[in-house]
Amino acid sequence: MQHPPFPVIFGICLDAEAIWLSIDPENRNRPSLLSHGAYAVLEGLGPLLDLLDRHQVPATFFVPGMTADRYPDAVTEIHRRGHELAGHGHGHISPTRLTRDQERDELGRGNDSIADIIGERPVTWRSPSWEWSAHTLDLMMEDGIAVSTNFHDRVAPYRHHRDGAPLPMVELPVQWHLADAPYFIHGGRMERIIRTSTEVETLWKEEFLGHYNWPTEAFFHLTLHVQLIAQPGRLMMLDRLIGYMKSFPRSTFMRSRDLAATIA
Repeated sequence: MQHPPFPVIFGICLDAEAIWLSIDPENRNRPSLLSHGAYAVLEGLGPLLDLLDRHQVPATFFVPGMTADRYPDAVTEIHRRGHELAGHGHGHISPTRLTRDQERDELGRGNDSIADIIGERPVTWRSPSWEWSAHTLDLMMEDGIAVSTNFHDRVAPYRHHRDGAPLPMVELPVQWHLADAPYFIHGGRMERIIRTSTEVETLWKEEFLGHYNWPTEAFFHLTLHVQLIAQPGRLMMLDRLIGYMKSFPRSTFMRSRDLAATIA
């Protein structure tokens, strides 16, 4: 009996300064805090892209419009290397903080910024907070988004439904423990404990093995942030992790849009 491929998705956020400005607009006056975000483009992105190239791993990069506007060359380079560019709002603002019209503008402006650089509009979108409002699904479809990476309710991709009917929206579920932020984000808040790369590597390997051997269809979806994962020691960990996942014969690294295209 031939077993199906086991999809592996890397959803990588290039938030840069946008994540800190969305927390508090007054952070624009805190250059040291903003430098955490600037690291993503100034130091982290190049080595991360080189690592993905070395392993021949395609990824999906979620880029807020604010970041795309500020760093168009970074967006161009991601696209040149064959990765998917996906929407992540414009100012990295949660839909739950916006009116319907504001949310439409936030989503659309973010996608416009990417389209202006690479010449094509994103079809994959991630909320800056993994949160939806009552309007998000309709606004996504209105803007041409066909792939969501926001919900936490399954171990396999699925199609959204409404009133029992399938919608043109595929969900690629995510999980907090399969994201780097809970372990590595700090931003000067001393109540946050930064974990070692070894701890995270062990956890992610355990989860990969569990998902790979799940009795029903499953996939493995990592959510990463360039300013967090592309630190020197963490890149070494990611290198080892990718090598581990590649040692499993069914592992198939895919972009979000390509996996979604296989979902009935």
